[in-house]
Amino acid sequence: MLETPRSIATEHRELHETLASAAREDGELGVAARTLEAALAPHFRREEQIATPPLSLLPRLAQGDATSDMRSVLTMTDALEQELPQMLREHEAIRQAAGEFGAAAERAGRADYVRFAESLAAHARQEEEILYPAAILVGRYVKLATREND
Repeated sequence: MLETPRSIATEHRELHETLASAAREDGELGVAARTLEAALAPHFRREEQIATPPLSLLPRLAQGDATSDMRSVLTMTDALEQELPQMLREHEAIRQAAGEFGAAAERAGRADYVRFAESLAAHARQEEEILYPAAILVGRYVKLATREND
């Protein structure tokens, strides 16, 4: 069973922990944090089902070690390719909620949460520019490389 690379899992956990802390805040800041969490949690769950586990194959693939057992990743990468437009729409909703959370944090004088909102937006850009394309390429490479080995 493929698992999300530890660095990504750790980053997701830290984002959730910070947001959970913010969600316990009173007033507008807490409401904005809870709204952001509502947009983020299901998105992260789906990412961890289809987008991040394929990345665990990158070190082996980079060494030229493509084996037919890796074809199990194709259900994930095919799903990611199909769901990519939806994932990107979710990023837009997350960015909007993060912007509202950041504005509430600014009004509350919470520079730590303002930075968090900025980091979350950067995290989404990194996924769009690197993580999703890399996961899709893992699937395409496995298809090509294992077809030659069959």
